[in-house]
Amino acid sequence: MSLNFARKHVAAVQGFIPAWCLLAVLALPACGGSSSGGTPPAPVPTPPPAEEGLTLLRSQGAQWVKASGTPVALKGANLGNWLVQEFWMMDQGAPGVVDQCTLEAKLSERFGHAEKERLIALYRDNWMKERDWDQLKAFGFNIVRLPILWSVIEDEKKPKTLRADAWKYLDWSIAEAKKRGIYVILDLHGAVGGQTPNDHTGCSGQNKYWSSSEYQDRTRWLWEQIATRYKDEPVVAAYDPLNEPWGSTPEDMATRVTELYQTIRKIDSKHIVMLPSHYGNIEVYGDPAAKGMSNVAFELHPYPGLFGDRPNDSAYDIHRDWLRCGPQGQGGICEWSKKITALKTPLLMGEFQPWQGAGLELGGKLGRATYDSYAAKGFASTSWSYKIVSAQGGHGRGTWGLVTNAVDSSKDGGLGLLAKASSWDCAGWNSSLATACARSPGTIKIGGSGAKTYYLVVKTGATGNGRPDVSYDKLSLVNEASKAEMLNNGDFGSSSGWTTLNISGSLGLDFNARNSSQMPTGGEGAVLRVTRPAGVSGDINGAVYQAVTLQGGQSYRFNGVFKDNGSVESWAEVYLLAQPPVDGKDVLEPSSKLDFNTASLAEIEALFKSFGTQALEPHPGLLQQLNGTGTTLYTLPARPTGLKLSTSSAGVSLSWAANTEADLSGYKVYRSTQPGDSAKAVLLAEGLKTPAYVDSTAQPGQRYFYTVAATDPEDESYRSDELGSNSEAVALPARIEAEAYTAMSGIQLEDCSDVGGGKNVGHFEPDRFIEFKVSVASATNFVIDYRLASANGSTGFEVWLGDSKLDSLAVPNTGGWQTWKTYSSPVIRIPAGTHSLRIKSIGKEWNINYIEVKAAN
Repeated sequence: MSLNFARKHVAAVQGFIPAWCLLAVLALPACGGSSSGGTPPAPVPTPPPAEEGLTLLRSQGAQWVKASGTPVALKGANLGNWLVQEFWMMDQGAPGVVDQCTLEAKLSERFGHAEKERLIALYRDNWMKERDWDQLKAFGFNIVRLPILWSVIEDEKKPKTLRADAWKYLDWSIAEAKKRGIYVILDLHGAVGGQTPNDHTGCSGQNKYWSSSEYQDRTRWLWEQIATRYKDEPVVAAYDPLNEPWGSTPEDMATRVTELYQTIRKIDSKHIVMLPSHYGNIEVYGDPAAKGMSNVAFELHPYPGLFGDRPNDSAYDIHRDWLRCGPQGQGGICEWSKKITALKTPLLMGEFQPWQGAGLELGGKLGRATYDSYAAKGFASTSWSYKIVSAQGGHGRGTWGLVTNAVDSSKDGGLGLLAKASSWDCAGWNSSLATACARSPGTIKIGGSGAKTYYLVVKTGATGNGRPDVSYDKLSLVNEASKAEMLNNGDFGSSSGWTTLNISGSLGLDFNARNSSQMPTGGEGAVLRVTRPAGVSGDINGAVYQAVTLQGGQSYRFNGVFKDNGSVESWAEVYLLAQPPVDGKDVLEPSSKLDFNTASLAEIEALFKSFGTQALEPHPGLLQQLNGTGTTLYTLPARPTGLKLSTSSAGVSLSWAANTEADLSGYKVYRSTQPGDSAKAVLLAEGLKTPAYVDSTAQPGQRYFYTVAATDPEDESYRSDELGSNSEAVALPARIEAEAYTAMSGIQLEDCSDVGGGKNVGHFEPDRFIEFKVSVASATNFVIDYRLASANGSTGFEVWLGDSKLDSLAVPNTGGWQTWKTYSSPVIRIPAGTHSLRIKSIGKEWNINYIEVKAAN
């Protein structure tokens, strides 16, 4: 079998079969062989010792190991929204009640402290039940990260005093985890005073921990209590002393975390202590061992592709680059593996979310690939988060939770939220609503018989002072049998047929927007553009809607196109509702959604109890993948090599070396008008069976950049090195921007802060190059000025003209990756004619903005 086929086959079993058993399988003699004569059968390896069970964990080099020193692969989830509430995860919230602190304050104000305490306990007793621990085990997990608010343990009215029930939920969690062979990381998610401005630590907008010696002292006291309680408990995998401590500088973080480490170590020398990163910065700690720290692990919270990162790339591409380390194999998790290996310290991927909006099948594969890739590097991993509930219910194209509340089967099929994208899910979206990144519509089946009136609602909004800017066009709701269009004026151009809905704040609505830069792909003419009006601040949320008459027993299909024009903290949603929208009220709220300012005690009790009994739905793709034999996702074909290009009257002809994988399904060809712009490259052809293609659509005089990828039935390789079309050679003397290459190998483009902006070329390693086509009318002496930057200095590069070396230069440390300085070559002579001018790296860690080839004086 080919290497690629074997790789996929082995990858499918390695995630499930123990390594010693896999070796035994691979060592079996060939079928039909005989034990008499010839090569004797290979001996079967001795099985490993019996399972140790839940022993105290410790760090050993860059690995998490059990008491015996046996490495352990830790895979699990966070129990978010249980002991630290985040309202988005329970589909709640009300004016002035935005987080756990404001909820508790409102409940105390209305019902008194004792009743507040009872209600919060009622919520906590129902959000996590034994069935939830069974579900965690059903996913195959062996670790959970348990986020805790400081007031779960410390009496809020009596500082540095334990609550009467201080250990109720931690002890119960440890007991339930122990029954199922699961470890627990104790995570101080919200310290007293708050360590970040964000609401996910229980109290938004505080961030007082850093400036208050009292709060710092109380946090040290809290960890003294926790360490004393659990110093001998093997189920506790680690202490996480301060979640996401990002409210101050990296140096402040390292100082405070070091103090908490020392506090814990005075009591407990056995448990691992986590060292959180500061937005990915662990370098601030230095070498933990050199600082006198032992039995520690670093922690990272990576969310590739979310929160505006790489908005134009697909989930497949983003996670491929992260898990397979990019085209050169040096980025992504490989870079982190290199860091922690050098520091001889383990790593916890403490929060991550790869399946959000990726669809159930691909999302399940992404989840499995992420867990397995982390485990292969020796990282422990806990996704965010175990459970969320929503008005819509179900997983749609993939929700944040591993588990959600099930869809209400009493509704007509497909009603409710049809399509959604947001700046959190996929900033910069520009797509059909049928492929919306957070939820896309399926078939809408209307129950019963006879005509029924429904309401198609297009809703847009933003939190705080977020900036919505969304365009919609070609909205369509079609009867699948008759093909009749149900919507009026889905192409816009005017407000005819649409009614405005104000939920909170106000929106700017332009039904006749015609700026081509704001038109969604597939749109035409006028579009509906939704923005924040000048002078309007705070949360805004609104919609346009129209009534539609649908027939019971009939099926319908919704579609359209929409585009994000640089929105911030914003969303775009489309609903089909059975009841007309009402001004001042959100369009789809759970029947149990409460205004905690006015809801009765009985209503609040009923809501909190309902979380313990509502029907739950595990993510089907994740459940299948995590209990399967492993995924072959991201076992990639090799990158095509040897790309060549020529031009003729027929167009641009491309050829490349053939791939040799047995399961190769073909090739794809991409084209861009800008170098290094892979996200916006156009797919010219796919499924090509031979390594050649003619681009007959290329326009004369237009410069293009081509790449090629190989595919198998599941994966797409990294693209080949980029090759520019045969545009006219640059006549010397001239300034040539580095990104204007005609060929390259291995480099990447970056935004450049030098005068003039634009892009620079970086990510040089030995033998990577950029190449230009130049011409000289007659033999001339030149000097080349190189515009360079480096934070570390480098052995630099060589300059070649065809087969002749013209120059070499070591790049000094210029003071930073975007600190630019100019260095010059000696006088060089370039003969008449057209040439290839190549800048070939012999070192690494340097950037180039441009070269300027000047006539020598």
